[in-house]
Amino acid sequence: MTEHRPLHILLVHVWYYPHVGGGNQHVEQIGMELVRRGHKVTVWCADVPEHEESRFNRGGIDVIRIKPSRVLAGVDPVVSINDLSLDGVDLIHLHDTLPILIRKTLKRAKKEKIPVVTTYHNDYIKTSILGKIIKKIRWALQGRDTLHKSDAIIVLTSYFENLLRIKGVKGNLDIIPNGFSKIEDLPSIPDSLAERNSQRPLLVFVGRLSYQKGLDILMDAVDKFETDPGFDLAIAGKGELSEWLKERHAKLGISKIVKILGLVTDSEKLWLYENATAVVIPSRFEGLPTVLLEAMYSSCPVIMSDVNGLGSLVSESNSGLSTLPENPEILSRMMHEIANSEIEQLSIWGNNGFETSKKYLWSSVTENILQVYKRVLE
Repeated sequence: MTEHRPLHILLVHVWYYPHVGGGNQHVEQIGMELVRRGHKVTVWCADVPEHEESRFNRGGIDVIRIKPSRVLAGVDPVVSINDLSLDGVDLIHLHDTLPILIRKTLKRAKKEKIPVVTTYHNDYIKTSILGKIIKKIRWALQGRDTLHKSDAIIVLTSYFENLLRIKGVKGNLDIIPNGFSKIEDLPSIPDSLAERNSQRPLLVFVGRLSYQKGLDILMDAVDKFETDPGFDLAIAGKGELSEWLKERHAKLGISKIVKILGLVTDSEKLWLYENATAVVIPSRFEGLPTVLLEAMYSSCPVIMSDVNGLGSLVSESNSGLSTLPENPEILSRMMHEIANSEIEQLSIWGNNGFETSKKYLWSSVTENILQVYKRVLE
């Protein structure tokens, strides 16, 4: 690969705009950074949810949404890529290991001798016995095979490096973290918070309203407070638990302290980070969540569920509190503790978070990814 030759990179992820989630934001941000550097970027994704356009350009990225014939178990769209061209593509970057779209693209790449880089994002948790059995079988037959057939493997953290070694993955693993971009918009207060008492501490949840993100754990933690705890909680986002949240909110004895904001703009999100006492992230599993990095960069302390080593990231950098996953009682105590912390302590956490987050800016992350591309293409 010559140093300055523009590349044509195909990024493949099941979910993409207008779907809301950390994985597709990760792919989009890499794509936009590559475009800024003069490279051509195409994205293949499933047309779920259905979009009015199957092909469009967003942020300089050519997006191709592939209509599925059906969606297996609600999470794996059955798609065909036979009619899609790989002409001129220099390298394919897969984001995941198991979905049908990923596996079919890998097969095409091998047939057409196009190098493949795969990012392993997450170890998705299955709670049922059948789900756990299927997960093990799919990993043994498909997931590990995807990685072993890739020319390079990227993991987000050292936790996932160790996990893949335990799972039998061989070869070199590049640790390149998730990244984030500075929110360039000016902060703007969400309308739902305009009338609240600004003297009360404000805790904030920002993210997809889903089982994975631990929304039910958060609401169970709030339910532990029988009387007004002296702080407000703002919940920003949308997702499969949106209606559930409205119903659960109505049943809360202290429902007035919880403000449901819905999906917020970047301006509103920035206001939340800059004005919150802390951001609460009670996830059941994560890669390296964008919300965590954005909050830290905004000097906002965090309460982070200790999943996949993320609690250690927060506690070792002294940028907030780490809480046990799936434990509403401990989370409620952490929320009370951080809401009642002295200004000096909050400032220490916030400043440490800001310094820690700098290395995760997308410009730095993408440069590291480009070095992997360069090595594969040599």
